[in-house]
Amino acid sequence: MTMLRKDTSTEKTDYLKDWPGHYYEIETAAERLAALDAIRETEFHTPADDCRRVLCEKRFITDKNGKTTDVFLHAWMMIRASAAAGVSFLGKKRNAKELEGYMNQLLLTPDAQADIAEHDLLIAEWQDFARNFIASCVGSKAYCSTLFGLIPIKDATVAEKLAAEILLVTRDYPAQFGQADAFAPLYEIMRDTFCSMLENGEACWNAAQS
Repeated sequence: MTMLRKDTSTEKTDYLKDWPGHYYEIETAAERLAALDAIRETEFHTPADDCRRVLCEKRFITDKNGKTTDVFLHAWMMIRASAAAGVSFLGKKRNAKELEGYMNQLLLTPDAQADIAEHDLLIAEWQDFARNFIASCVGSKAYCSTLFGLIPIKDATVAEKLAAEILLVTRDYPAQFGQADAFAPLYEIMRDTFCSMLENGEACWNAAQS
């Protein structure tokens, strides 16, 4: 799928140079926390860096074995699974409660946002998730093929598949529980990131909605 994503490659720079411009080039949670520790010891540290740490610690959880989980991704996958399973009349209350839990993990609720001092940094965290999620999908052989990865599918079909998933997770499934407005900020970020990252992204997005 080399032609699916737009070529936006740039030469990487030391992430501490021109801080925090390269913060999201740091690939792991541990390295991000280390960078935040390092910047704290310099004159460039600001209260925004404390907010970045809060966001990093909310988004990434590391267990006792050293395995790190992206909580945003976990919530996304669980919502997708719930949507695929369908919502029964008897199970709707349970599904609604589960969705609220996933919304907290995605930092979409006021309670989850209570100690996030700067909303624009939350937007940046969602944007980072969107970029990484979309890149991982279009770079995945399993996502871009059928029959257990044996038969590749066309770029446009992959893009429409991904757009449909974004619509399902951030709009259609939440709407069943009256939560579409709560998901709107994430929906808009996922849509805009999709359209900017993929060749003919806007056309593929519109095709997925038709």
